[in-house]
Amino acid sequence: MTAPKKSQPSSEEPDRSEPIALGAFLKYANVFYLSIGMLAYDHEGRGKRKELLLFVVFIAQMVNLNVDLLSELIYVFQAIGNGSNFLEATMNLSFIGFVVVGDLKIWAIWRQREKITHVVRELERLHPSKAYQQAEFGLKGYLDGYRRYSVFYFSIHLVLIWSYNLYWAVYWLVCDFWLEVRQFERMLPYYCWVPWDWSTGFSYYLLYVSQNIGGQACLSGQLAADMLMCALVTVLVMHFYRLAGRIEEHVAGLEAPKRDLEFLQAVVAYHQRLLLLCQDINDIFGVSLLSNFVSSSFIICFVGFQMTVGGEIDNLVMLVLFLFCAMLQVFMITTHAQRLLDASEHIGQAVYNHDWFHADLRYRKMLVLIVKRAQEPSRLKATIFLNVSLVTVADLLQLSYKFFALLRTMYVK
Repeated sequence: MTAPKKSQPSSEEPDRSEPIALGAFLKYANVFYLSIGMLAYDHEGRGKRKELLLFVVFIAQMVNLNVDLLSELIYVFQAIGNGSNFLEATMNLSFIGFVVVGDLKIWAIWRQREKITHVVRELERLHPSKAYQQAEFGLKGYLDGYRRYSVFYFSIHLVLIWSYNLYWAVYWLVCDFWLEVRQFERMLPYYCWVPWDWSTGFSYYLLYVSQNIGGQACLSGQLAADMLMCALVTVLVMHFYRLAGRIEEHVAGLEAPKRDLEFLQAVVAYHQRLLLLCQDINDIFGVSLLSNFVSSSFIICFVGFQMTVGGEIDNLVMLVLFLFCAMLQVFMITTHAQRLLDASEHIGQAVYNHDWFHADLRYRKMLVLIVKRAQEPSRLKATIFLNVSLVTVADLLQLSYKFFALLRTMYVK
């Protein structure tokens, strides 16, 4: 059962604006998933050939990404085992953490495709289809806000990854064509181990391209998962606030008690659907959220350590940007989690605030049950280990500082 609908307001000039489809919220996530050959949920009108081509691209991207990850891990183990290149190894650990999280997010979304499809289809059934209904929901405002968050979010990350990936290519161009320095050390974006000398011959270019493609694939998987989750949460928040608004607008006791009870029945059914959707979202993104916060803690720690021990100015600039992106990811997720928490709590406030004083006794007794359920708000959960909200940021920073202090102590000794 959908939300209680309000009759279309009369107007001399009816709203002729085109209604906004639910897909507008999911567009950015779908674009990044397509870039790695992946579909997060079933799309209507996709032919078998297209899906097969996307699957081949997806497998190739994942193989390349994980081969790069393995070579970086071997480099770190060798550096720690030999007691050399400690700073390079700690820098690589930051990138390894980023790649591992990207792998986990891609795997988590891939295995939950059926459930994501169910959530999207359910939200499509709840989605207001008429322009005047969408105006009542304030849908355009929610979409514009989500787009501003998303564009800033993925733009900063793209600047980071491609500034880092292309640094040595730009360095080579400057040295070769501008300064006319023909002899300089070849470097890759990320430290890795391969069983041959990659610094000479054509294999250097293959490795450089491979690391660039792998870095973008990892970033696309991370960005797409975060934006898909935030899009679904934004739509849920919109429905929670619209439900609260309908409750506050209702004046009980003006009509027959049966009509009030029918209204309350529709409200309860609508609220229950939203609660179940929130549970599904937690089942889908729980592993991704947990890996996000664990990796962010380590990334903040390792990047902060690199910045305190000094280094080349260009590396420090990249590290500052990397640290900013890690913090931005945490704030974006926790901000949307807090909005969901506040929106679901608002249902109880709306029930208390609406005009129920002259309602039938049965109606008033049922209100108590709704308020009691709303006192257990919907929230994002990083599996069973962590409830996500803005408070999580403080916990994350405390954990990062503990790791940072331990790493500094090991380095000084």
